[in-house]
Amino acid sequence: MTRVAGVDYGSDSVRVGVVDVATGRTVMSVSRAYPRWASGRFCDPAANRFRQHPLDHIETLEACFAEIADALGDDAVAALAVDATGSSPCPVDAQGVPLALDERYADDPDAMVWLWKDRSASAEAARIQQVLEGHDPDFTRYQGVYSSEWWWAKILRAAGVNPRIRTAAVSWLEHADWLPNMLVGADDVTRFARNACAAGHKALYNERLGGAIPSEVLAGIDPYLAAVGETMRLPPLPAGSAIGTLSEEWARRLRLSTRTVVGIGSLDAHAGGVGAGIDGRSMVKVMGTSTVDLFLTDYETIEGRDLHRLCGIAENSIIPGALGGETSQAAFGDLFAWFARVLSWPLDTLVLPLISADHGAEAADAVRAQVRDAMLATLEREALTRSDDGIVALDWINGRRYPDVDEAASAAITGLRIGHDAVDIYRSLVRAAVLGSKAIHQGLAAEGLVFDRVILVGGIAKKSPFICQSMADALDCEVFVSAEDEVCAVGSAIYAAAALGVFPSVAAAQERIVGSFAASYRPDPVGVERWHAAYADYRRVGMLLHGDAGAPSRAFGAED
Repeated sequence: MTRVAGVDYGSDSVRVGVVDVATGRTVMSVSRAYPRWASGRFCDPAANRFRQHPLDHIETLEACFAEIADALGDDAVAALAVDATGSSPCPVDAQGVPLALDERYADDPDAMVWLWKDRSASAEAARIQQVLEGHDPDFTRYQGVYSSEWWWAKILRAAGVNPRIRTAAVSWLEHADWLPNMLVGADDVTRFARNACAAGHKALYNERLGGAIPSEVLAGIDPYLAAVGETMRLPPLPAGSAIGTLSEEWARRLRLSTRTVVGIGSLDAHAGGVGAGIDGRSMVKVMGTSTVDLFLTDYETIEGRDLHRLCGIAENSIIPGALGGETSQAAFGDLFAWFARVLSWPLDTLVLPLISADHGAEAADAVRAQVRDAMLATLEREALTRSDDGIVALDWINGRRYPDVDEAASAAITGLRIGHDAVDIYRSLVRAAVLGSKAIHQGLAAEGLVFDRVILVGGIAKKSPFICQSMADALDCEVFVSAEDEVCAVGSAIYAAAALGVFPSVAAAQERIVGSFAASYRPDPVGVERWHAAYADYRRVGMLLHGDAGAPSRAFGAED
């Protein structure tokens, strides 16, 4: 039996899925939460600072593979590949070791992994955008407005606020690049393999534009960026490529063999797209706290199109040989989580302290868990009994990614009347989240990118038929729900199988390993018309409140 492992580093935990390549079946899945991250160490949400200690990633990886070895025996997998959130870069020394692993920097948040959701570099992103769009060629051509979440902005921020990091960090590595290079024992950061997904979407590598951003352009922003750029001049590798085998140290620590093949890394959502079955006719929507919408295209299709305000496109991204497209909403699940926190305030502040005083903290915790587990499900059940209520909401509670990046954009709820209640507001938030997706899809369709179906990934899709049917009606296309519980880990396992050479391509590995769908939804003609009207209201309110953001006449996608 030949097995491969997909290692999925999410925002809160790592998941490892072990797949039998002969059957395509997931043999075992294990996960571990990051202990330091869970305790809130090294983060300051008020300052948009979200950092993770690399020890969290090392320790949880070892714990997962120890559990796998205990269940399946040593040398359980023939290959592995890693995915991770992005852009999540980390400053490293000349050997590619994260600075936070040096005791001199062990408690310095700037020496750690700058998680994707860290948005402390807004001013730096604006500076980078200004310089790049004034250069010919414009390296933002295929990516749009440069984001504070991305590679160069975070590095520029660190160099500006922390002289120690500027001096000590010879280079930086994406989370998804540091780990596989560490596992094969690479020790010269200038020779490290880097993945095409992150290099293209976050560092703006593009062969059509000449490859990497030229040193003189980076130096015009800050000489430190040019110095970092000189350490990463090797062409990036597409996911599914092998970069070596486990070093003796890591074979021992993971209880595997030095023959175990290690694949190049990838971004987690891109692995999720592969695990969900992405192909040329499908868009995959990974729905979590935010969304990532993924699709495949080619230069012939997009030639002459203005896509930078709608999505980012990179070479050899998601599937080798294709242009991988990535667009997203800054909030999806976060919108509902915010509302749940608002509704829970009386419970947390007034009721639970009384329960704790009379019956103990354990009883209070049990009540809290029961209420939170039931809250959104109850709201959804009640929402299905309601009709349109006149409320119009915007979904930009974390700002707007696409269309037209605007981190200052904010959410809103309009049309409230005294007769409205929590269920009506929840229903309006669902509409806002779905209409945010419709704005993206309408904009892409206007530029010739039309998809036969949408594949939804994540717990929200499995738990909410209301949202799934709403998505089918709003987008006016068939919607499928992936049955995979750990779709990103499965995608990385597919990449690992391709790196091992068991299959001739990632697409061939998908045919064997991608599972079935848990559900499907067809658009209802009456619902399609209703969502058409709702979209007009959404656009009107958005233009009223944020019409001066981005491109005012096009900020919400094309008209139906």
